[in-house]
Amino acid sequence: MRILKQLALVLGTGYIFVYFSEHLFWARVRPDDSLVSWLGAWIAYSLAAFIFLHLITFFRVTEKWSLFLAGAVFGWLAEGVIVQTTYEMLPLSISFTGLAWHALITVWIGWYAVRRALISPASFSTVSLFTAIGFFYSLWAINWWLEPDGGVATLAEFSIYILTITCLAALAYALANWGSSESFAPNRWVTRLVYAAFCIYFAFVTVPAAPISLLILPLLLGLAYYGLRRHPAEERACLASTLHGRISPRNYLALFALPLTAIAFYALALALNLQWHTNWILYFITTPLGFILFGIGVFKKSVSTHP
Repeated sequence: MRILKQLALVLGTGYIFVYFSEHLFWARVRPDDSLVSWLGAWIAYSLAAFIFLHLITFFRVTEKWSLFLAGAVFGWLAEGVIVQTTYEMLPLSISFTGLAWHALITVWIGWYAVRRALISPASFSTVSLFTAIGFFYSLWAINWWLEPDGGVATLAEFSIYILTITCLAALAYALANWGSSESFAPNRWVTRLVYAAFCIYFAFVTVPAAPISLLILPLLLGLAYYGLRRHPAEERACLASTLHGRISPRNYLALFALPLTAIAFYALALALNLQWHTNWILYFITTPLGFILFGIGVFKKSVSTHP
């Protein structure tokens, strides 16, 4: 049972990461999407999730700055190892998307804030959080209308897409919640195997594709490690196991305020034929913010408090 719960935590976290990092980012079904590609993304993100969970367990992460650093490691594994976008427009690409999207949006909001809201008593603030995410997501989604590789999805296409992936996300949150009822303590050899897989992929795929990664990635991961070591390691359980509790059916229903809000605004945007470059607003805000938050996480000696 313990092994099943750890697998559930990893796979649930992996899909939460896919939901926020991939599905919400692209905001539509792309021409080359398929069930195989979605499953491949889930597996890849679950492997990155394994390392993320191992880090927050190993360093006993209980507060926001350490969590951001662990999220940064996850972001750079996704963007600096699995794909090589971290090196495409240096130095801005160091932040967007590894820090500005993965650490900030996927980890701080998707993995932490949403999970905390789900296990809290049903309230107006819970619905407000999901509504706000849905609104800002729909603002992001319409930027693809103006991109050369984008296109305008119909309201029906967009609605089916966001409702489908949110149903999968609800299952993923339930899976992660069940898996976090016990502390995350994977087998030592499994842990070594996962780390070795990323190292081998980095050496034989990432470095040949982007040789500068051999200089950039170790430096970035070294800074994250330095910051995690500076933060106090507490005896109490880390976030991987404390984000657990009964999820009220009303909170699962509240989660669907996210897609319903997104659909409502998307319909309005279609009716008004909005031509907004909303991606640039996000870039201008989150790219410097990612650097700032990472710098605070590395150099600030954190106090022992929960996020």
